[in-house]
Amino acid sequence: GIPICGETCFFGKCNTPKCTCNKPLCYKN
Repeated sequence: GIPICGETCFFGKCNTPKCTCNKPLCYKN
């Protein structure tokens, strides 16, 4: 739930491990 992945996502995938996509950012926990 914390946007600390430093990554944006638009297609439902995040490159950062253990990060999930919640447009427009990738979140971890």
